[in-house]
Amino acid sequence: HVQSRYLYPDEGELPPNGTYGFLVITADKGLAGAYNQNVLKEAHRLLQEHPQTKLFVVGEYGRQYFQRHQVPIERSFLYTAQNPTMQRAREITAELLDRFEGELQKIFVIYTDMKNSLTENVSATRILPFHRSAFTAPTDEKRISEPFEFFPSVTQVLENIVPSYVSGFIYSALIDSFCSEQSARMNAMNSANENAEKMLGELALAYNRIRQAAITQEITEVSAGARAQKRKRQKQRAQGRES
Repeated sequence: HVQSRYLYPDEGELPPNGTYGFLVITADKGLAGAYNQNVLKEAHRLLQEHPQTKLFVVGEYGRQYFQRHQVPIERSFLYTAQNPTMQRAREITAELLDRFEGELQKIFVIYTDMKNSLTENVSATRILPFHRSAFTAPTDEKRISEPFEFFPSVTQVLENIVPSYVSGFIYSALIDSFCSEQSARMNAMNSANENAEKMLGELALAYNRIRQAAITQEITEVSAGARAQKRKRQKQRAQGRES
């Protein structure tokens, strides 16, 4: 039986319910459709459910948003969201794990998970602590009869694996977010182009109608003037014959 701060307590014991940590990943800029708003909306929902939370933010858009709305930020990672790297994921992991050993009881990552080019979902994933059931094999699977041996111990192995796992997950979240941002930005630009083309078509039609109406009015005025001149000459000739 393994005891570790990275695992939920045993059944029957109270689960951790203190201060939470949210790592919120947004873009650096707007013009990406609802990409940033969806992430921030999910962050607001979780903040309302658990106000005792400390925010860790990646992305200038999210940083500026929380500052404008006077939401305290515990730590802003001043990297550009456009350049996710494994080294930056490790730096974020080191900060979060250091806080997890102290004041944070749970850590969530709020980011955009890109399923494919057409499907993007905002995900709020708890990365720490783990449920023990995650390490339990399903009952219908064939179990290995021989026990595993861990050196120097199961706890020590877990202590060394968790930082690598968290770094990998955060790096994956940064990559997913970056790809989702580019996809959302491309879709937003395509929609803008389509709307611009539609607007240009409507304006061209309105312009042609106004132009045709102006031409018709000019022809009508010229024709009316010509008829008036004709009547005037006829009247002058009639008056000349009478005199």
